[in-house]
Amino acid sequence: MINKVILVGNLGDNPEIKTTKNGDKFAKLSLATNKKAKNAEGKLEDKTTWHTITVWDPKISETLESYTKVGSKLYVEGEIEIRSYTNSEGKKVYAQGVVVPRYSGVIRMLDSKSTNTPTTNKINTESDDIPFDDQF
Repeated sequence: MINKVILVGNLGDNPEIKTTKNGDKFAKLSLATNKKAKNAEGKLEDKTTWHTITVWDPKISETLESYTKVGSKLYVEGEIEIRSYTNSEGKKVYAQGVVVPRYSGVIRMLDSKSTNTPTTNKINTESDDIPFDDQF
Protein backbone atom coordinates (compact mmCIF):
# COMPACT_ATOMS: atom_id res chain seq x y z
CA MET A 1 0.00 0.00 0.00
CA ILE A 2 1.16 3.52 -0.73
CA ASN A 3 0.38 6.73 1.12
CA LYS A 4 2.36 9.52 -0.52
CA VAL A 5 1.69 13.17 -1.18
CA ILE A 6 3.86 15.67 -3.07
CA LEU A 7 3.30 19.39 -2.53
CA VAL A 8 5.00 22.47 -3.94
CA GLY A 9 4.04 25.68 -2.21
CA ASN A 10 4.99 28.62 -0.05
CA LEU A 11 5.29 28.81 3.72
CA GLY A 12 2.46 30.85 5.21
CA ASP A 13 4.45 31.51 8.38
CA ASN A 14 7.92 30.88 9.77
CA PRO A 15 8.42 27.22 10.72
CA GLU A 16 7.39 26.43 14.28
CA ILE A 17 10.20 24.36 15.80
CA LYS A 18 9.41 22.21 18.82
CA THR A 19 11.28 19.61 20.84
CA THR A 20 10.13 16.11 21.81
CA LYS A 21 10.55 14.68 25.31
CA ASN A 22 13.68 12.91 23.96
CA GLY A 23 15.18 16.25 22.93
CA ASP A 24 14.71 15.78 19.16
CA LYS A 25 13.53 18.76 17.13
CA PHE A 26 10.45 18.59 14.95
CA ALA A 27 8.76 21.25 12.83
CA LYS A 28 5.19 22.36 12.19
CA LEU A 29 4.60 24.12 8.87
CA SER A 30 1.73 25.85 7.15
CA LEU A 31 2.13 25.48 3.37
CA ALA A 32 -0.02 27.19 0.74
CA THR A 33 -0.53 25.67 -2.70
CA ASN A 34 -2.25 27.61 -5.48
CA LYS A 35 -4.12 26.77 -8.64
CA LYS A 36 -6.30 28.63 -11.12
CA ALA A 37 -10.04 27.93 -10.98
CA LYS A 38 -13.04 29.50 -12.68
CA ASN A 39 -15.39 31.49 -10.47
CA ALA A 40 -19.20 31.73 -10.88
CA GLU A 41 -18.72 34.33 -13.63
CA GLY A 42 -16.33 32.08 -15.53
CA LYS A 43 -13.23 34.17 -14.77
CA LEU A 44 -10.00 32.52 -13.63
CA GLU A 45 -9.04 33.16 -10.04
CA ASP A 46 -6.27 31.89 -7.80
CA LYS A 47 -7.49 29.26 -5.37
CA THR A 48 -5.28 28.68 -2.32
CA THR A 49 -5.28 25.47 -0.29
CA TRP A 50 -3.56 25.44 3.11
CA HIS A 51 -1.76 22.32 4.31
CA THR A 52 -0.64 21.56 7.85
CA ILE A 53 2.68 19.70 7.78
CA THR A 54 4.58 18.02 10.62
CA VAL A 55 8.25 17.20 10.00
CA TRP A 56 9.58 14.48 12.33
CA ASP A 57 13.16 14.36 11.01
CA PRO A 58 15.39 16.41 13.38
CA LYS A 59 17.95 17.22 10.65
CA ILE A 60 15.31 18.52 8.25
CA SER A 61 13.70 20.47 11.10
CA GLU A 62 17.00 22.15 11.98
CA THR A 63 17.54 23.06 8.32
CA LEU A 64 14.02 24.49 8.09
CA GLU A 65 14.69 26.55 11.22
CA SER A 66 17.90 27.99 9.78
CA TYR A 67 17.11 28.51 6.11
CA THR A 68 13.38 29.07 5.62
CA LYS A 69 10.91 31.80 6.51
CA VAL A 70 7.42 32.94 5.59
CA GLY A 71 7.11 32.89 1.79
CA SER A 72 9.85 30.29 1.20
CA LYS A 73 9.00 27.94 -1.67
CA LEU A 74 9.29 24.26 -0.72
CA TYR A 75 8.94 20.85 -2.37
CA VAL A 76 7.51 18.42 0.22
CA GLU A 77 7.10 14.62 0.05
CA GLY A 78 5.23 13.02 2.89
CA GLU A 79 2.21 11.00 3.93
CA ILE A 80 -1.40 11.99 4.50
CA GLU A 81 -2.46 11.50 8.11
CA ILE A 82 -5.97 11.76 9.52
CA ARG A 83 -6.29 12.08 13.27
CA SER A 84 -9.38 12.25 15.45
CA TYR A 85 -9.93 13.71 18.88
CA THR A 86 -12.82 14.76 21.09
CA ASN A 87 -13.20 18.52 21.45
CA SER A 88 -14.26 20.41 24.57
CA GLU A 89 -17.93 20.04 23.57
CA GLY A 90 -17.62 16.25 23.43
CA LYS A 91 -17.77 16.07 19.63
CA LYS A 92 -15.42 13.84 17.65
CA VAL A 93 -13.32 16.02 15.35
CA TYR A 94 -11.15 14.88 12.45
CA ALA A 95 -7.98 16.70 11.40
CA GLN A 96 -6.07 15.99 8.20
CA GLY A 97 -2.43 16.86 7.68
CA VAL A 98 0.77 15.82 6.00
CA VAL A 99 3.53 14.07 7.91
CA VAL A 100 7.15 14.04 6.74
CA PRO A 101 8.47 10.95 8.53
CA ARG A 102 11.88 10.55 10.05
CA TYR A 103 14.43 9.07 7.59
CA SER A 104 12.03 8.74 4.64
CA GLY A 105 10.64 12.24 4.12
CA VAL A 106 11.89 14.74 1.58
CA ILE A 107 11.86 18.54 1.65
CA ARG A 108 13.71 20.68 -0.85
CA MET A 109 14.07 24.42 -0.85
CA LEU A 110 13.15 25.81 -4.28
CA ASP A 111 14.13 29.44 -3.63
CA SER A 112 17.56 30.79 -4.38
CA LYS A 113 19.83 31.36 -1.40
CA SER A 114 19.71 35.12 -1.91
CA THR A 115 15.95 35.27 -1.29
CA ASN A 116 16.09 32.97 1.71
CA THR A 117 18.33 34.34 4.40
CA PRO A 118 18.38 32.41 7.68
CA THR A 119 15.69 33.19 10.24
CA THR A 120 18.31 33.02 13.01
CA ASN A 121 21.88 34.23 13.33
CA LYS A 122 23.28 30.74 14.06
CA ILE A 123 24.26 29.93 10.46
CA ASN A 124 26.91 31.64 8.36
CA THR A 125 25.03 32.92 5.29
CA GLU A 126 28.27 33.24 3.31
CA SER A 127 28.58 29.48 3.01
CA ASP A 128 27.31 27.82 -0.16
CA ASP A 129 26.52 24.62 1.76
CA ILE A 130 22.76 24.79 2.19
CA PRO A 131 21.98 21.21 3.20
CA PHE A 132 18.55 21.09 1.60
CA ASP A 133 19.01 19.33 -1.70
CA ASP A 134 19.74 15.96 -0.13
CA GLN A 135 17.19 13.43 0.99
CA PHE A 136 17.52 12.72 4.70
